[in-house]
Amino acid sequence: MPRIIIDENIPKDVIDWLLKEGFEVTSISQTPLKGTKDYSIAEYAAKNKMTILTMDKDFSQLYNFFKKDQITIIIVRAYPATPANIIEVLSAAQKRMNLKEAKDKLVVISRKKIRTIT
Repeated sequence: MPRIIIDENIPKDVIDWLLKEGFEVTSISQTPLKGTKDYSIAEYAAKNKMTILTMDKDFSQLYNFFKKDQITIIIVRAYPATPANIIEVLSAAQKRMNLKEAKDKLVVISRKKIRTIT
């Protein structure tokens, strides 16, 4: 099961839901990365073989800076970005694609679709 590093823009209720669903998660606020640039987070995730979960679409640009077998990024697109909506999007995506098996990809998920870039 992939370890997930949770970006600072993901609410605590979502982290609690992920834990309940069996994901191994670490919040950026629990690391020395708190308040750092996205690239530093991506480097840390790649080095530690962690999947990044974020709502920040700028991470999609960072995906191209790493070798394709180095980094996994999941971007959640939920409007409005309330904890309930984010959980709903993640839950719906989990039913269509096992997010625990997302590896070495950029995955953008919304209510209606999942886009995977390898």
